Amino acid sequence: MEVSLSGQSPKLYDVIIIGGGPAGSSAAIYTARAGLKTLVLYRAESDGALGVTQKIENYPGVPGPISGYELLKIMREQAKSFGAEFVRGKVIATDLKGEIKRVYTIDGKTFEGKAIIVASGAMERKNKFKGEEEFLGRGVSYCGVCDAAFFKGQEVAVVGDDDYGVEEAEFIARFASKVYFLCPGSKIRAPEKVIEEFSKKENVEILYRHRVLEIVGDKVVKGVRVKDGNTKEEKLLNVEGVFIFLGGNKPSVDFLMGQVEMTEGDCIVVDEEMMTSVPGVFAAGDVLCNNIKQAVIAAADGCKAALAVDKYINKKKKITSQW
Repeated sequence: MEVSLSGQSPKLYDVIIIGGGPAGSSAAIYTARAGLKTLVLYRAESDGALGVTQKIENYPGVPGPISGYELLKIMREQAKSFGAEFVRGKVIATDLKGEIKRVYTIDGKTFEGKAIIVASGAMERKNKFKGEEEFLGRGVSYCGVCDAAFFKGQEVAVVGDDDYGVEEAEFIARFASKVYFLCPGSKIRAPEKVIEEFSKKENVEILYRHRVLEIVGDKVVKGVRVKDGNTKEEKLLNVEGVFIFLGGNKPSVDFLMGQVEMTEGDCIVVDEEMMTSVPGVFAAGDVLCNNIKQAVIAAADGCKAALAVDKYINKKKKITSQW
């Protein structure tokens, strides 16, 4: 029997959905409505590409303009109304062998499910900063909850451009004496209220249009060289920690650890019922690398995966539609 760090046996779900974007949230609507005990693990409130989209006007049935964040909230509330459970947690590993699948999050929790839907999107970075890998674990971190306490009373840099980075930086600011929030662009992709409250923190300095050139140090991080996009000036910030929360467009599938069939570009391979090469493991949304990326297409993928999960869990001969 698996035991989590809390000392308790994990709760068993019918289906665990990894990702709370349009694919994952839509899947949750269908699985929960079908009476399946459903858990959605999501990384941030504005999870994925949709969550950081400023304006949506073409989502069917939802007259715009509406922000992607607001659209996600509507989807999630609908799923919750049918009984789906949403838990915030970054997934770092999975064990997909056997009938019961296990999912592990960065805060030490373990979740168990009879089926898995991978809907984690495509927001990973392909390229690393100079010095990033060299100082990983020696001042460079990807987890504020895990490592912020190690930098109590010290100055750190947080690299991010969305509400996930902001939320992590707010937690880090409880410990660090100073937080430089380095945003590569001219704006943070987060609700205005979130940005406004974040900018008021006394030990936080937001530096817009600042690009990381190199993370420097000896045995541990001693600073980060950045370039100011406005003045073109290069400067060194003397920090002892660098937390990185930037996204990209690579499928977010590292936690699968090669257990399912994928293409060379880390795109998950599925059959016509959205099942991967591992029975009971399904995938939907941008992890499939569809050449057309639209929220409505991701939502449709989530619906298909959910109906296939219902067939799998209840051992049906064929998929049955919901209305």
